[in-house]
Amino acid sequence: MGEKSVLISLERKDSYCILSFSDDTSFELGYLDVRKNCQCAKCKPRQINEQMKIEFEEEISRMMLAKPKVEQVGNYAVRFEWPTGCSSGIHSFSHLRKISESSGKKI
Repeated sequence: MGEKSVLISLERKDSYCILSFSDDTSFELGYLDVRKNCQCAKCKPRQINEQMKIEFEEEISRMMLAKPKVEQVGNYAVRFEWPTGCSSGIHSFSHLRKISESSGKKI
């Protein structure tokens, strides 16, 4: 894992979180973006082609996306526990960095 991909803090807000990485870079990342990029065994197969991904994202967008609980998994990932929908996805720090860079807002 690259040095820039080490997550040093995660601050939960109502509709987004603030992720701070070890290279002193921070991002504001919406929970919807995290949820749409879940890589668990239930969600990832629903993203294998463009049409399935669109349907998956539309389904998630219709859900009430309340602030999730967050649990650290070892020294490499976090798990988001959503009140509705999937809670089995493990998001590695490098995966969260990738999502942050593509969908988040650098702060």
